[in-house]
Amino acid sequence: MSPKIIIIGAIATFALLFGGLFFLSRPQPKVTVNPQAIGQLSAGETFYDFGTVSMAKGLVTHKFTLSNSSPIPATVTKMFTSCMCTKAKLTIADKTWGPIGMPGHTAIPNLAIQIEPGQEAVVETIFDPAAHGPAGVGNIERQVTIEQNGQPPLQLSFKALVTP
Repeated sequence: MSPKIIIIGAIATFALLFGGLFFLSRPQPKVTVNPQAIGQLSAGETFYDFGTVSMAKGLVTHKFTLSNSSPIPATVTKMFTSCMCTKAKLTIADKTWGPIGMPGHTAIPNLAIQIEPGQEAVVETIFDPAAHGPAGVGNIERQVTIEQNGQPPLQLSFKALVTP
């Protein structure tokens, strides 16, 4: 191959590489979301007290009901728990997502679950009082976080007194 062709090829490769890096490094336009144009979920209750739960008796569950009372669809984009001892499932009509757990202990999927105006959803929390072994005895408090597109996250919490 002639030196001219090698030089032209090198210049073309450099130009493509530089152009690609320049394109990728451009500032991305900032997306502004109008909160009035996005539905928002609410919960009838955001806190539940299991009372005293026994490690020996196994899992305990509680269902929180969510609703979209806005005239615009709401979108759940992510859901996760605060501890590996807790899982959560989201159910709308006859479709269920989960169980979903704690970031770092399990994959947390990106979701795009639309909840229509007037529609309800159920978040089932599943707590394993034996997950931490003997060190897990005592008062606990855990959360399930539900991220919504363009709205503040919704926090559902529970507490329990864990006994052996």
